[in-house]
Amino acid sequence: MMRFLAHRIKDPVLLRIIRRFLKAGVLESGVFTASEAGTPQGGLVSPVLANIYLHYVLDLWFEKRYVRTCKGGAYMVRYADDYVACFTSEADARRFMDAMAERLAEFGLEVEPSKTCLLRFGNRAATDCRKDGVKRPPTFNFLGFTHYVGKSRKGRFVLGRKSQRERIVKKLKEVGDRLSALRIEGGQAMMDYARRHLQGHVGYYAVSGNIRQVRTYAYRISRLLVKWLNRRSQRRSVSWDRFSEVLSGWMPSLRIQHNLYPKPLWMTQTGSRMV
Repeated sequence: MMRFLAHRIKDPVLLRIIRRFLKAGVLESGVFTASEAGTPQGGLVSPVLANIYLHYVLDLWFEKRYVRTCKGGAYMVRYADDYVACFTSEADARRFMDAMAERLAEFGLEVEPSKTCLLRFGNRAATDCRKDGVKRPPTFNFLGFTHYVGKSRKGRFVLGRKSQRERIVKKLKEVGDRLSALRIEGGQAMMDYARRHLQGHVGYYAVSGNIRQVRTYAYRISRLLVKWLNRRSQRRSVSWDRFSEVLSGWMPSLRIQHNLYPKPLWMTQTGSRMV
């Protein structure tokens, strides 16, 4: 780790401070645990240091060395310690599985078996799966979305995305617990929290092709809100019909925030009749 940092940082004082962070250890429930290796769990700079470590261990190795040995196209998308490697050649993808494990092992890392697999994906995936007797191409989860092989209205391949079911179930439970705890602070505090939560959810999940799931999630949040508003006392004070009247002013805008299917360049040129 310190050798990687020394490539870009020349200040010995800053390097000494980072070294102290690495050796700080972890205090959990009054019990101190020394840091023998790696970054401290929950440390302030641990996410940044882990990202720098993977940049040198994985990103540069993939871009500068492995891609040059591939017969077809090769791309990688990484966020923190989650990444997806894409190949146009199946042979390159299978070879990458072994090469990646060897590369990570050289630096004391290993892949998570339950989250690592080789999938057929892309515009030819549906045809190839039918030849193999598989009903539909597999899906994969990445950054809170389930990615799947979709089709446009003209029948062309599109990368489909929808909210990951496990994440949604977990978030609904957390919202329900939070609304239950907010009952003592009043109905306005409960509604303000639910609205802020929905605004954050829409800001992240409202991407092209996922608007139906976003609206379903907003409906479930509103039902949770009515449930816990009625449990502030022994009397049922809010009916769903009555609450539906205030939804229009309370609910944030449920529209696509991130258009992932932009128009082709030839449709946006100056003077084009298609603009």
